[in-house]
Amino acid sequence: MSNPKEVGGRDYIALGVSVLVLIILLLLPLYIAPIGVLFNAANPYDGIYGYSLNAVVPKYEVLNIKGLYAPVIVTIDKYGVYHIYASNLHDLFLAFGFIQAENRLFQLDLMRRAAMGNLSAILGPSYKSYDLFQLKIGNLITAERDWNETLELAEEGNPMANLTVMALEAYSQGVNDYIAYAEEHHELPFEFILLNYRPQPWTPVDSFLIQQYMIEGLEFSDDALILSLMYYKMGNLTNTLIPPFSLIPQVYFAGYNGGPNETVIEETENIWLINSTIAQMAYQLYNEWDPPFINPHPQGHSNAWVVSGKKTVTGYPILVGGPVLDFSLPFIWFEAQLVASGFNVFGVFLPGVPVPVIGFNQHVAWTLTDVQAISGGTFFFVQAINGDYYYWDGHWYPIKHYYINGVELNWTNWGPIMVEKDHLALVMYWLGNNYSNDIGVLLTIAQATNWMQIYDALQYWYVPYQNFVFADVNGNIGVVSAGLYPIFAMRNGSLPYSPNAIMPGNGEEYIAGYISYSDIPHVINPPSGVIVASNQRPVGPSYPYWFGNTMSFSPGTRAWVVYEYLINHNNITIQDMMKLQWNETDLAACWTLPTILKALETDLSNPYIRTAYDYLKDWNCVMSPDSKAATIWFYIYSETYFNVFYRLFNETGFWPEFENIRPGPAGGSWPNTFGLRSFDEDLIYILDTGNGTPIYNGSVYSLIINSTISAMKLLETYYPNGNYVWGNFYGFYWPSITGARALSVGSLPGLGGDYFTLNDASGGGGGPLPTSPATGGQSWTFIANLANLSNSYGVFPGGQSENPASPFYDNYIPIWIKGEYLPLIFTTNVTSQNMIAEIILKPSG
Repeated sequence: MSNPKEVGGRDYIALGVSVLVLIILLLLPLYIAPIGVLFNAANPYDGIYGYSLNAVVPKYEVLNIKGLYAPVIVTIDKYGVYHIYASNLHDLFLAFGFIQAENRLFQLDLMRRAAMGNLSAILGPSYKSYDLFQLKIGNLITAERDWNETLELAEEGNPMANLTVMALEAYSQGVNDYIAYAEEHHELPFEFILLNYRPQPWTPVDSFLIQQYMIEGLEFSDDALILSLMYYKMGNLTNTLIPPFSLIPQVYFAGYNGGPNETVIEETENIWLINSTIAQMAYQLYNEWDPPFINPHPQGHSNAWVVSGKKTVTGYPILVGGPVLDFSLPFIWFEAQLVASGFNVFGVFLPGVPVPVIGFNQHVAWTLTDVQAISGGTFFFVQAINGDYYYWDGHWYPIKHYYINGVELNWTNWGPIMVEKDHLALVMYWLGNNYSNDIGVLLTIAQATNWMQIYDALQYWYVPYQNFVFADVNGNIGVVSAGLYPIFAMRNGSLPYSPNAIMPGNGEEYIAGYISYSDIPHVINPPSGVIVASNQRPVGPSYPYWFGNTMSFSPGTRAWVVYEYLINHNNITIQDMMKLQWNETDLAACWTLPTILKALETDLSNPYIRTAYDYLKDWNCVMSPDSKAATIWFYIYSETYFNVFYRLFNETGFWPEFENIRPGPAGGSWPNTFGLRSFDEDLIYILDTGNGTPIYNGSVYSLIINSTISAMKLLETYYPNGNYVWGNFYGFYWPSITGARALSVGSLPGLGGDYFTLNDASGGGGGPLPTSPATGGQSWTFIANLANLSNSYGVFPGGQSENPASPFYDNYIPIWIKGEYLPLIFTTNVTSQNMIAEIILKPSG
């Protein structure tokens, strides 16, 4: 491949950068390679020097690329965002593949390997258990099937499938063009040199693997295992701890606010009682449950809302998105504008996917949050097995075997066998293993000209469950909780067992169908002019279908803050939305504080109680960094949580038998805990009402007093000088995907907030301890101005390049950490004054 590059003085800069990076790598540990391999990086032809050329952005260069039909112009704006202009869609997606690979090739390869279960081949045997789990759940099997099914649909003339095939084939060629270019010019990312391997060609199956990996991160849950184990030990108390509907106020954006549907309540509480053998199998699987290696997990704290023009100063809608994901460097998002004839879209892209997940074009804007419905689309069944056969509906059927990387994987009609014991199999039915062309849906949305086209496209989005919030320039707003929601039934017509827990898999319970698209939660142009989707339950108690219990959805505190603000304000501006997105008001604190203060007033002679009371009595429930009251409330709340639920786990015998199941307060904000959302709602209700029965039968006032004393003593041990302001208990940390501390960023102080606030500072389990920085937060703070989409704003906490020597490695973090925004330069003018570099991609060969 011939590629003239106008590099000028880049060589001297790159030489200096390469020496610096090499010194860092030699001095600081990496998990990815033994130290001896680092010396390969010093090779002047294949080493860091060549890769460092990419750290310097040339003002102008020309590259010859195979597969292009016509020249493509690529510009880079002053913020590092790429704008790609092509004469046709094929060239557009090919060019994007080349550009994304140039910036994220190692991330692309690592995510593909993580998804398919092939990390141990490059990172060593310590990753074999992770690989086995990824193989077992079926990502590679499903990705290959999805691509083949998409090809078949394309041959049948399906427009969405045709578009998907064209886009993924072109994108794959672009990635492979860059791999060939990087190898020819000795510019492969240094990680490949350290690990002593070369990336394999990219294929459309790999893009579907990335889709699977994100589905796993967004909609993959072991909740049913936990619920069954709780019911096994606690009986009907489980349904009190985890009720069908929330006891605290909720915002149901799709309505159904009437009285509860009794049939839904009965089904939700009709938990199948497992025996000791199944309990052992469930606990074994719980302990094997492995999160994604590059963790894109939503922490249940994402926010999205849209307000109609009748409430804004411009008379047009404003759309706001703040999906919460875990942090890493490079970050999960890549920002770009893609322009071709009839196609002009701006947004954030996943590695390996040539269309934005969140973004806008000239006509529409959209964002999304996790629905968190019905056990995360993950269901478990117990089936009898006998040798090579499984039992279903009165007959024995052969187990289906797959062989991948020397591993045998066994599936029944429900899905993969996860655990076997005593002729029983615990089988997982995961909706992520169903066909879903999410990439095709997003490609269709990217070309939409009005809300109806978005709505029509979303009927083909099956998994993961996502709240798509959208608006168009004609003033319409809407939301659809897109997904495929199963309806369970019993063959004898009796009440189904709760799908929230493990179910019998012998055929007596089955999936009778799915909620029709017209009946899934959605609303278009509500009279209030306001839509808020912050992971709360989208439909109220009178919804006629089973839709999960309180274990599924996040508490409604964030939704209430937004809803009350938007309902009570008019003439809303972009600046108002910026302030609201970083709001630090904690409604859980507001709801629980009156009872806490009344309890403290009964024992003010105690110095710990007096100190807590004096700080809390005039507190405004804002989790600001300079607030001691915020810290005191959070620690009182946390100690109360431990005193209520951990006591209950011990009294019922749940512990020590299942001692690794350890939920924590505020969505699992404490180290080594996870979020069990129902417990947070239970505790808020107890502290709001002052009544703990039957969960806690003692005096709630005494509970609060004892918890406050414990909390204040704990704070005293951390800060004997009394400087326990909330800002000292949270920082943000961006771990490098290489594992190298020197290539990571943080801990950095940020704005306030916690799990219950819009500005989420809980970070997905980082923990409110001085030594535990948060590793997650709002992953793209995005505001779309439908009055003028060229006047929209957004920033993600990372950078465009995975090259640590690049000025665009982490340049967005200082902006994000202060709650500020960048303008999103949405233009068709390739000579805009905001552009700092231009790349011409020309057809070759």
